[in-house]
Amino acid sequence: MRRHPTHRLAHLSDLHVTGDGSPVGGVVDARAQLLRALEVLTSWNLRCDAWVLSGDLSDDGSPASYAWLRSTVLDAAASVGADVVWATGNHDEAGAFRSVFGHGVAGVAGPVNAEHDVAGLRVLVVDSSVPGTPAGTVAPESLAWLGGRLAEPAASGSLLVVHHPPLPPLQDAAWRWPLTNPDDLARVIRGSDVRAVLSGHFHHSASGAWAGVGVSIAPSLVYTQDLTVGGDLRGQFANTGFAVVEVYDDVVTHTIVPLDRGPGVGGEIPAER
Repeated sequence: MRRHPTHRLAHLSDLHVTGDGSPVGGVVDARAQLLRALEVLTSWNLRCDAWVLSGDLSDDGSPASYAWLRSTVLDAAASVGADVVWATGNHDEAGAFRSVFGHGVAGVAGPVNAEHDVAGLRVLVVDSSVPGTPAGTVAPESLAWLGGRLAEPAASGSLLVVHHPPLPPLQDAAWRWPLTNPDDLARVIRGSDVRAVLSGHFHHSASGAWAGVGVSIAPSLVYTQDLTVGGDLRGQFANTGFAVVEVYDDVVTHTIVPLDRGPGVGGEIPAER
């Protein structure tokens, strides 16, 4: 018998939208890539309660990039009744982000943390970005804020969104910019009602168990790492996509949704209605 999740969320990461629409790395139209993902999310027969965008929303940190992103995503989400959760990454600029999205006060320094209620599922966003470096750290004030929020369990548990994954990276070169204090974050998470962690940053999908919960890294919408080269880094315009998170009473699943489609194999099998 088909089981149905209590909550379904789309997890998009590393959008790298530019303020003037110029291609990322001179190769990829990040705006067009986002529109491809939104076309899927607004047309398919899997309804999402929320869309989670887990950082590196902008490539250049410009107000223009955030203004285009906010208008485009909110219009699309409204058309299907989905909430939107925004998080910042190492490419994002906190002041410009706040001025456009209304998180806190424009020009005020400090981590951009947020709490969202998605039909009883608590989604907690913790800022791991450190100005001037691609590496990440969850600041002491963010750890204290998170611990305070987790002191009381939510009706359907919690999801944690943090741009820099608390997992060790596969590629040697990626160790130049990891999350520097995963153990500090683990001490806050362990034993809480956090059911899964959603991250990005590495530009390839990965998953693992950490602090007693599952961690899922979404692939970038814009470019991914070519893992066939081993420990080196080689960005490529291939294998882009997003993830879908389904929350059940007893399990949380993470499924990668590639944007590219291939030739059909066999006949299509329709879903039961």
